[in-house]
Amino acid sequence: MRSLRFGWTRRITRDVIIITRDTERKKKRVCLHVMLSSLASRTSSSATKKKTDGEDDDDDVDANAKATKSAEDEEEEDNDEKKTKSNNNDKMSSLAEFLTTFSKLLETREGIDKTLKTVKYASVLSALVLTTNTDKTVEIFSLASDPKTRERTAQKLRKLAKSLSLSRGSLRLGKFLKFSLQCREHLALDAAREEEEEEEKDNDDADDDGSRFRLSSSKRQRRALEFLALFAEATYYFLEQGVWLQNVGVFRSEDAAKRKELKVLAMKVEFFMYATSIPLRVVEWRDLDGRERAAREKKNEAAAYERSMSTSKRLLSFISSPQKRGDEVGDRMEDTKSDGEFALAKANAVKSIVKDGLDLVLVTSDLEWIRERRARDFVANEWVYSTLSLSSALISISKLWVKAMRA
Repeated sequence: MRSLRFGWTRRITRDVIIITRDTERKKKRVCLHVMLSSLASRTSSSATKKKTDGEDDDDDVDANAKATKSAEDEEEEDNDEKKTKSNNNDKMSSLAEFLTTFSKLLETREGIDKTLKTVKYASVLSALVLTTNTDKTVEIFSLASDPKTRERTAQKLRKLAKSLSLSRGSLRLGKFLKFSLQCREHLALDAAREEEEEEEKDNDDADDDGSRFRLSSSKRQRRALEFLALFAEATYYFLEQGVWLQNVGVFRSEDAAKRKELKVLAMKVEFFMYATSIPLRVVEWRDLDGRERAAREKKNEAAAYERSMSTSKRLLSFISSPQKRGDEVGDRMEDTKSDGEFALAKANAVKSIVKDGLDLVLVTSDLEWIRERRARDFVANEWVYSTLSLSSALISISKLWVKAMRA
């Protein structure tokens, strides 16, 4: 019995040990499984976090790029807006300057006269273009191909040109008085200069009499030419008043030949006016050119003398005379201004020569003094005559425009 109990005890003990071992193994397996699952979950969560962080970084980069691009676009829009505003301001300022200059031009009688002359011959040329039966005429003026419409428009333009011609005549009323007063002043100044020259001649030595006589003779010729030009202008504008009064019907002779006599006399005086004005302008241009050359040579001599000075002399003169430096700056500004004035005066003289030359050709054509038949027919052509007249008016407008801008 004792042995049986011991055997059962050993068996029970062994079974308990076996069960305990199996339980521990199962616990270890469960713990290992839990550890592996936790490790896997951690790995997956870290990968997901990295992926999420990468996506967030990409989103941040895209957002930064979009912000940079939008900032650049806004800057470009601001620049474009500034440019547009500056262009608009420039246009407005240029328009305001144009209107101011044009108003100054129209404040003078001469400006209104030349403006009306420009519009007159522009209307005549437009009428000529309209009456020319070509396809280009229709394309340019965007008119219907109906010739009656173009003919009516051309007739209206010619009526406008005729009324402007009468208006120009009314603007010349009393204009001869201006040139009459200038003739009187010229004679008074000429008499005073003659007295001064005689006194200088009496006080000078005998050696200088020849050169001074030649100089005074050239001056006298120029004064005589100036007086003739002024007298011719006064006479022409006086006769033009009579022609205008005759055209508007204040007085009109029944004989057509007598009506034409006054007009022909005015044209002859006009021819003489331009014939004396052209050489006077040429003399004026030569005088201006000589004075400009003399001023340039004087300036070059002063610059050469300054370059020839040593550095020490320049430094001493720079330190010792501050007032002289200011005078030198003022002299340079005056030289620049004088150069611009010389250039402007020479340009005006050239414009006057060209303008008087064109008017002389037109008057010669009106008087039928051109003996060559081809040349006479060429100038008498309405196209050529109107073009030359318009060119003369535009030259006068350009001179008056520059004068109004500088006023």
